[in-house]
Amino acid sequence: MKKTRLKRLSAAALAAVMTVPMLSLSVFADNEPSTTATDTTEAATSGFVLALAGSYGDYYEEHSEDNRPSGEIVINGKDFTSVGANGDISVGSYEGENDVMIWANQEGSVSFDFNVKESGIYNLEFAYYPIVGANTTTEIELEIDGEVPYDVASRIELQRRWVNAYPIKTNAKDNQMRPPQIQESVWMTNFAKDTDGLFNDPLIFYLEKGSHTLTINSTKASFALKYMKFCQQEKAATYAVAGPSEQDIAATPSYITRIEGEDAVYKSASTLSPTYDRNSYLTSPSHPVKMRYNTIGLDSWNKAGQSITWEVTVDNDGWYKLGIKGRQATMRGFYSNRRLYIDGVVPYAEADQIKIEYDMEWQVVTPKDNNGNDLYFYLTAGKHELTLEAIPGEIGESMRRLDDIVFEINEYYRRILMITGPNPDKYTDYNVHRQIPELLSEFERLSQALKDEKAYIESLTNQKGSEAAALERMSIALDRCIDKPYNIPNMIGTLKDNVTAISSWMRDYRDQPLEVDYIEIASADKEFSSTDEKFFAKLEFGVKAFFGSFFEDYNVLSDETADSLNVWVGLARDQTQVVKDLVDSYFIPEYGIDVAINLVQGSVLEATLAGKGPDVALFLGGEFPVNLAVRGVTVELSQFDGFDEAVSNFQRNATVMYQYNGGTYGLPISQTFPMMFYRKDVLSELGIDSAPETWQELIDILPALQRSYLNVGLILPATTGTAAATEAGHTFAMMMLQSGQNYYNEEQTETNFNTPQSTQVFEQWTDFYTKYKFEQTYDAFSRFRTGEYPILIQNYTFYNQLTVAAPEIKGLWDFTLVPGTEREDGTISHAANSAGGGAIIFNKVKSKENAWEFIKWFTSTDIQVEYGHSIEALLGQLGRFDAANVEALKRLSWSTTELEKILAQMEELDEIPIIPSAYAVTRNIMNAFRTVVNDGDNPRDTLLWYNRDINAEITRKRKDLGIDQ
Repeated sequence: MKKTRLKRLSAAALAAVMTVPMLSLSVFADNEPSTTATDTTEAATSGFVLALAGSYGDYYEEHSEDNRPSGEIVINGKDFTSVGANGDISVGSYEGENDVMIWANQEGSVSFDFNVKESGIYNLEFAYYPIVGANTTTEIELEIDGEVPYDVASRIELQRRWVNAYPIKTNAKDNQMRPPQIQESVWMTNFAKDTDGLFNDPLIFYLEKGSHTLTINSTKASFALKYMKFCQQEKAATYAVAGPSEQDIAATPSYITRIEGEDAVYKSASTLSPTYDRNSYLTSPSHPVKMRYNTIGLDSWNKAGQSITWEVTVDNDGWYKLGIKGRQATMRGFYSNRRLYIDGVVPYAEADQIKIEYDMEWQVVTPKDNNGNDLYFYLTAGKHELTLEAIPGEIGESMRRLDDIVFEINEYYRRILMITGPNPDKYTDYNVHRQIPELLSEFERLSQALKDEKAYIESLTNQKGSEAAALERMSIALDRCIDKPYNIPNMIGTLKDNVTAISSWMRDYRDQPLEVDYIEIASADKEFSSTDEKFFAKLEFGVKAFFGSFFEDYNVLSDETADSLNVWVGLARDQTQVVKDLVDSYFIPEYGIDVAINLVQGSVLEATLAGKGPDVALFLGGEFPVNLAVRGVTVELSQFDGFDEAVSNFQRNATVMYQYNGGTYGLPISQTFPMMFYRKDVLSELGIDSAPETWQELIDILPALQRSYLNVGLILPATTGTAAATEAGHTFAMMMLQSGQNYYNEEQTETNFNTPQSTQVFEQWTDFYTKYKFEQTYDAFSRFRTGEYPILIQNYTFYNQLTVAAPEIKGLWDFTLVPGTEREDGTISHAANSAGGGAIIFNKVKSKENAWEFIKWFTSTDIQVEYGHSIEALLGQLGRFDAANVEALKRLSWSTTELEKILAQMEELDEIPIIPSAYAVTRNIMNAFRTVVNDGDNPRDTLLWYNRDINAEITRKRKDLGIDQ
């Protein structure tokens, strides 16, 4: 299969490129000499195949039936033969183990030589100690004899162990507080597993007899290594072989005990913190009004490989059954899968996969044998560990096949697009099926494959319905293309919509969500607790919840006294609760200052002017800090002791957006900025071997893109909003900064838009939309995912969305600095502006010193790291914090390679000051843009015309505020 797939796809790439005229252009990579793409056929073929080769699915199909030797190959950590550059690697004693390898940083590589006595496939086991430090995960890349055997081997994750920082506590309002997750330091043993969540068993490695070299490259390293072992994972015996007799079960003393889900002793991921359910009085513990953290899991426990461990104590030796009160109410029609370990071992083959069916209500799930009888597990008197690990189950096989199907359909969609364009003329006969000779036969094969997958999924769920309707719609669309090939150009919109629908469906249904209330261990004569609610008890609970909602203010997270520092947080409830927990756990005990945290969305300016505002506001961004400072309601911060030290935590220009008239009125908390994302596979198809470094290089490759009806996406606000012209990554702002100019003169009394350089930049910006026909509005995620926009400028947190929501293009894209401008001295400026939210103090506060201590504490490195880790633990990678504190950003869960790029762009950041009349600047810049692009007016004259209005408003506003006389 592997060879067939590569041959077919490389042919597709070749055909695609042959429709594009030969190019002669120079594309420059970072610190690399230019290359001229004259032989696009060779470049596209080699580049495209390299981008696609090496999936673990292909590797597994090729080798899974090979010999599995029984022998073990042990590689001791201390026996490394070489160390790569920058790696801080040594041999010594670490946490009770002697002569181990200690990798103290996150850079470099290390190599080991080993010998294989018998050819075959092996699993790889690690005995390691994750060093507590910057990242929440340990990730490495494995090479065998200088090559990464398959894609997943480039992102192997060595799990860590996470525990509650403290027991669940109750605050003054009788609401429980969610404990943050901290890493527990311990030696661990784990197999290398599939991080994509498509395989149930550990990764396999095929090794030929003889000598080999194993190299570990750091992605997010920093760990101690005792040994690595190529071996076979032991398989559990069946229940019929290892299980008890009826006499054994009957002889067990009567007993039942319960473990609360939220009381897990440790977890494999920082996201697995206690959760809550307030909808049932049977949830243990429960309260109709107050917050009770009474469950664990939910949507945070949905990735294959994630595990939760509980500790249970039994009084007597014996055979016990297991009841899991759980709920899987996310994937309609499907079941979630869990693997059960008792004291680190899967007791029976039947416990290797426990299915939790979809149900909106709580249910008690008991592991059963193939005949539907309860499994009984032998436990000695004393403590034991129970672990449930998420696994993909049978759906993983289907998702692997669907990944290939979706990828191929998407490739053919893009090839059709290269012929017809995004808006084909219905009167033009494009003969798509003749220009792509294999198209109809491939559509027929893919349609049948989709039908087979739909049937397979229905066989898993034992029902037919809408669960796999997206697959059916796609197969119907392909069949219509086959039946009426001349209508294919008119079907490209349908194909795109259906590919997007399947991808979204796959993203949702490849997960394994589960929420656990409690687990019960019982002897045969005991019944598990019922999940059936009694009518009157349920009614009473609901009535209390209804009337309690009139008196419980869920926006006030703290009791406020006359001496409290009143802090407003403009975030969602979960993020605000994290702030509250940090304040209660760290700030109040250390400083002795009472703080009341309140959840508030918007209205800060209005409330402040009405005399009802806060003492401190967190995450307040845009033009608000300066607008408040202009009106004299906020505190200038440079007067306080420790100001210079606090500001040193940020990028050198980060405070510009909080400065006015020589004063600083806020400290940055979050900061987001643009970077360039690009599809390596698509660019390679067109003979483009690297991303453009400058705007001119971007313009140079536009013919290659646009001849194939592909394009580039820039950041352009859809409306003339409050800060549209100073939005992070706004193209005009970037180009102005890169040319060495800013929007305003030093006194901020007028703009710089009347200079020749400014009018040139404005013209270049509008040219993208007039000469090169860039779209003003588009769906960045969808266009990048399909490859229609192989180059995008987006805020760097777009990386998290792509990683989580577009797994089918993993490894086919990358990101780097925004296109730059070459200056007179030959250097290239990649300057860009940023956006974010900050902390500000209001004049009404009783103690300005206390308020200063608070915002200085909250923006400090350690607290920002703690906040960032807690938010990512709650929301997953999509919630990764865009910290303004540079050292905190370095300690979040970015790999070394990713972080280098992010910090390089951060170092280039320049900022556009906020002035009282910024609204006029925004409005007129965007009006000038649309006048040129939509009405065809002259760029230079238009900018100068609107600039007069801008300067007039700046003058009027300064006089109105009493700044100028």
